[in-house]
Amino acid sequence: MRGWPSQLVTSSLLLARPRPRLLPPPPRPPSTMSQCRQISQTPRDSLATPKALSKKHLFAEQRSMSANSGQDAGHVLPPGHPEITPQQRLAVEERQRQAFAFFSHTLQLYGVEELIFCFNGGKDCTVLLDLLMRFLRQENISSGDIPMLYIKSGDSFAEIDEFVGRCVRNYRVELVQYEGSLKEALTHMSADMPRIRAVFVGSRNTDPYCQHLAPMQPTDNDWPPMMRLNPLLEWSYHDVWHYIHLNAVPYCSLYDRGYTSLGSRSNTIPNPHLRRPDAQCACDSGSQPACSCDPGGFRPAWELEDPALERAGRLPRK
Repeated sequence: MRGWPSQLVTSSLLLARPRPRLLPPPPRPPSTMSQCRQISQTPRDSLATPKALSKKHLFAEQRSMSANSGQDAGHVLPPGHPEITPQQRLAVEERQRQAFAFFSHTLQLYGVEELIFCFNGGKDCTVLLDLLMRFLRQENISSGDIPMLYIKSGDSFAEIDEFVGRCVRNYRVELVQYEGSLKEALTHMSADMPRIRAVFVGSRNTDPYCQHLAPMQPTDNDWPPMMRLNPLLEWSYHDVWHYIHLNAVPYCSLYDRGYTSLGSRSNTIPNPHLRRPDAQCACDSGSQPACSCDPGGFRPAWELEDPALERAGRLPRK
């Protein structure tokens, strides 16, 4: 379906037909939460140990969270984060008000048990997660009542997997994880969780294939029938970063290294428009599946001046 942008999930590891295999429980992550783990070739332990379930194809977990919600969920803002002007603050506060109104309207149409939200560790989904958790606390609704859908890829960044696991633990959300494409994941989720009727997505109208999306839009006929909920549709690239900075929302550390749009390791490099003048990096050539350039060689994502260049770090598919 063209209505689902590629940045939501990137999964090159397709499911075995006709149903995916059960993912083995990963080991418990380390307790340190200073920053996301760097890419390595050691076994990944980024996701917290799940609870055992009898259902096939998924696992879910709930972990305790700190009193400050998203604090310690990943990379915390550095001391020198950009100054937010009064006009920018007012604009972000209005965006948040509109998002809360959207959530309220959603709960008039659907029960909490009929909802799920899609999460890929990127900046837009991170803002959606934080907004939704703030709203649920305001309404005295448990954060675990609306699960998080994450699609695991064999080509994902270790930093993203680690960040997802930390968000699960600190926001106290239930993690529902599948392998495969988004369409396959939703198909199997619908079979495993037939009560789900609508999914929150962190899409913005500048994302690929999202220019004509409505705030609430049903999936196409050849997809599992459910409503797609897009509360961030009108948010700009800089709205997202202003919200993160104003609310000290933890985010994936890749954004500190010049990444502006996160996909998989094989198709994502630091944004060349953020390279420091004296920095050298071979990642622009796309010759390596993952970029390991000096983190100091690129300015952070929020310093990108032209939002139209947000996806300049995405490599074309081969």
